[in-house]
Amino acid sequence: MKTRSRALVALLGLMVGLALIWGASFAVLGNTDTPTARRDAKFVNAERLIFYRLEPGREMRVRVPAEAEELLIVTHELLPDGTPYAPEKQYQYGLKAILRGPDGVLLERSIFTRTRQSKGQPQEDGTFLEESAFTTHAAQQVTDEREFVLRLPKERPDYAVLYLRPASPSDTLLARVYVRAHRTLPLLASQKLAQARAEVRAGRATFEPFEKLSPDTRRWLAEEHWERLNAEGEAGTDYQIEPVYRTTYRLPLVEATESVQERLGAGRAVALNVTGPAKPVLWLWSDATDAKAQPHGPVTVQTLSADGTAHTMELPGPVAGSPMSHPLELPAGVHTVMVRNDGQEDLRYTVEGPFESWLLPAESRPQPGVASEGRVAFLPDLRRTEAFATGPACPVLELDIDPRMDAVGRLVRIDARSLDRAPSREPLHLSLTVLDAQGQPLGQAALDATPEPAPFESAALVPLPGGALPCTTVAKAADDAGSAGSGEVTDLPAWVSGPASARVFLPMGARKLRVEAPRATIVQLYSFLSSGQPIVASAPYTSDALTGVRWRNAPVDSRAWHPMRPANLSALLQGGARLELLSQVRLEPVGPVEESLPPTGDAVVVRPHGSPAVVEVLESAQADTVDMVKALSTVLEPGRAVRARFDARTPTRPEVRLSLKDAAALGNEVEVLLDGEPLHRFTVRSTRARELLPPLPPGEHEVLLRSSAPGLTALLNRPPAAGSGLRSRTVYPVGQGGLRVPVRKTGPGAVTLNVVVYTPVAEGATEPQLSVTVDGGNPVRRASVLVPHVTRAERTVVLPPSERDPAMPVGRPGVKWYARTVPVTLGEDIAPGVHTVRIQALGTGPMWARFFMFGQAVENTAPRMWNRGGWQPDEDML
Repeated sequence: MKTRSRALVALLGLMVGLALIWGASFAVLGNTDTPTARRDAKFVNAERLIFYRLEPGREMRVRVPAEAEELLIVTHELLPDGTPYAPEKQYQYGLKAILRGPDGVLLERSIFTRTRQSKGQPQEDGTFLEESAFTTHAAQQVTDEREFVLRLPKERPDYAVLYLRPASPSDTLLARVYVRAHRTLPLLASQKLAQARAEVRAGRATFEPFEKLSPDTRRWLAEEHWERLNAEGEAGTDYQIEPVYRTTYRLPLVEATESVQERLGAGRAVALNVTGPAKPVLWLWSDATDAKAQPHGPVTVQTLSADGTAHTMELPGPVAGSPMSHPLELPAGVHTVMVRNDGQEDLRYTVEGPFESWLLPAESRPQPGVASEGRVAFLPDLRRTEAFATGPACPVLELDIDPRMDAVGRLVRIDARSLDRAPSREPLHLSLTVLDAQGQPLGQAALDATPEPAPFESAALVPLPGGALPCTTVAKAADDAGSAGSGEVTDLPAWVSGPASARVFLPMGARKLRVEAPRATIVQLYSFLSSGQPIVASAPYTSDALTGVRWRNAPVDSRAWHPMRPANLSALLQGGARLELLSQVRLEPVGPVEESLPPTGDAVVVRPHGSPAVVEVLESAQADTVDMVKALSTVLEPGRAVRARFDARTPTRPEVRLSLKDAAALGNEVEVLLDGEPLHRFTVRSTRARELLPPLPPGEHEVLLRSSAPGLTALLNRPPAAGSGLRSRTVYPVGQGGLRVPVRKTGPGAVTLNVVVYTPVAEGATEPQLSVTVDGGNPVRRASVLVPHVTRAERTVVLPPSERDPAMPVGRPGVKWYARTVPVTLGEDIAPGVHTVRIQALGTGPMWARFFMFGQAVENTAPRMWNRGGWQPDEDML
């Protein structure tokens, strides 16, 4: 009984103890959600580092190891107390570095950069639970860190000291200095720790998993090590220290520029879209490593307005040191500010202006904070499109073809760009092979071009070992790696050329298209699927109020060319052949119409099929050729003398064609006088009549028509001595049934059928009035042949205003018809042979037409140079 009592007391004591432990645990857990606990966790989870504090007018010195090749300087800026936080606010500061040896200065360099603050989870007391960098003082504001890689002179004495101080007399900086070191860690635990750090570094620098990197790259990342260098002197006297807590928290990139975005490489350009009136400020500065200050430039700044007005100014390149500011004044309207680095050295830039002046799609524009003072740093609007590289060290780019596609479905567009580490005009060669279901070649084509470098475009690549370009051989990659190296923490995008664009119709039975190139080349493939809607740019890049300019690379609401991915996508991804093409949206002048060779041969009149109705019209023409002299006529009005030219080479007799408005004038006499003497007299017996005149001597003569018949008009079948005469034309009424015209294409070159359309009004239309169809909308195309443009087999035409003198239908005095020419071109993609072009009237108004074309050259006129000048509205409509 005694034992049982003791056991009961022990059990009761255990339960009481557990209850006390549980209560204490709940109390501890409850306290973790208090503001104090959250602030404590913020410090516990952050990395604490000791920085050297650089006050204005003070400096620190660091002994540089003799074997050091470059130093890494990590910096923060201490903001003045009371600075309000704004996520879009940017801060510019500079660091001056002087390397001294026993005999004097070895290197003097001023480095400038821009940074911001990253904060999150604001609290009621004004603090933040998430910060990129902070100190123990709540009122002390620290910016995000920025890193500088300082390359040291190769030839220097063993003893050298680096002096660091703020470049501006008003800045307070925090700095740490590291030296690069490579060492092999023999201990297994150390090797595992180094590999873990290397995996973290690889994750920050590339999208590739650490396991997929090459063994050399993994070993280099694991063995590389940055060792911190201590300041010389006595703490508190020669230098001051400041503990800083740092985390991985960063705000998403919006308009705050990162290092790679601020760099303006040699030969590169940046385009910024601004809405005026505005007065943005362009800042330029250099971080060159030259020991002596010298200008790096020049820099060209061009502004292009929506009305086509362009202003260009050339600025001297900045000297390594303080940034140079250049205010810009833009009037009302839309503008593109283009800044181009024409020098040989990389520069830094930024353009600051009012937030409301920054032209950018609404979804990309965050609202600024109150403390931003309404000014932000403008960034270019980048369009990112997927592309793939091909070359000697990559798998052949392959595209599968659906055998059920019709001719338009087998249309493929190829855009090719050269890929280089530096601007290059090396010719681009691309070969295409079409295979059938058995893998046998059905056709081959080649695209050869010498494109120009594109300063407003670049390629974002998957980082490869040694900074190699995708699809390059090992030897070539080694050469590129040896010549590259900018000292930048992040890799710069690669250079690309302007696009060389071509179209190809694949033959029936095609199952695969292979694309190969002898060097690294960017390829984009597109298929055609017409939406039937006009191509309109998305807001805010509309074409309204644009004169002589257009938007380049602007996003569109609907499209007809759709990108296609290669069939061997997995193999290309493993080889690093997938990349992103970065294109800046900007205004560009509408280039001149592509000049074509003047038509060879004589103009040949083309008659429609069948026996359509015929109407004769008279229209003005110049007497500049013998044939025109034979066909021209002169208008004769009763009582007004005119001078006409009588040519002995004209075989026909002189003739007068008469027309009367009213039959009541019949029976009146008409007399023709030549040089004041009576020549011929006759009586009008019908409202439309012809009267032959006696043979006349050659030369110029004065002709006078004398008659009292009201409403009489007459034509003499001889040209006037001066000015333009009238030529007789045969036109055909165009109804909704339409007219069908045969067009013979004798070779692979393009041929144009000119359709002259007459209407009773001279003004242009706003709605389509004419439909044009080639071979019923399905012409025979040339397969496996690259062509620069594709013939639109079906289209509607909005008639432009007439710019010609009015034509007069014969026998209808006072009626005027107005003509304009609609060219219908059968391009190089159309196979030789006889084709049928059909035109139909879409409106209810009367319309007449005539047709002619010029003689065709027999040789192949296909171009050998390829280029595409940007987005063209009617390129997407066949």
